[in-house]
Amino acid sequence: MAQHRIFAKQVQTAKGFCAALLAATGLVATAHVAQAAPRHAPAAPPALAAPSFTAEQADHGAQIYAGTCAMCHGAALEGAHDMPPLRGLFVARWANTSLNKLYAYITHAMPLMAPGTLPPQDNIDVLAFLLRENGVEPGHTPLPADENRLAQMVFPAASALPPVKAAQPGKAPRAR
Repeated sequence: MAQHRIFAKQVQTAKGFCAALLAATGLVATAHVAQAAPRHAPAAPPALAAPSFTAEQADHGAQIYAGTCAMCHGAALEGAHDMPPLRGLFVARWANTSLNKLYAYITHAMPLMAPGTLPPQDNIDVLAFLLRENGVEPGHTPLPADENRLAQMVFPAASALPPVKAAQPGKAPRAR
């Protein structure tokens, strides 16, 4: 019976030690979290801007598209030869994505038979053409060929774009 009392006292001491250890660990963890937490609210990431491009860029992009892209993606961006259309699902896929990602894809993967062969300005102008043909209105500021600046612009979601007119055979449709 004496051993039982000694054992009970050791268990009680151990319980007290464990409680104290847990309390101390909790205090240390709380202090560590408090030190790691910012003292003020974190700054919101910069808002992505709508893209801006000129009508001249889009017109030049249309010429590049007709000579380089239309054979696979169709004259009216409808897709051809198992290549995807560049409207509809295309807009859904790239919606709310920064333009530097689409620009990098066009630059490194297109045209299919000779990827990476177009000059940077031609790629930018094709991107301007795709934006226009998917309902983005041209403006007065050229679309930059600078990936850091493109990273600050977003491809608009379809809900943010005006309705697009139906295409005539052989011609790309235009926004209203």
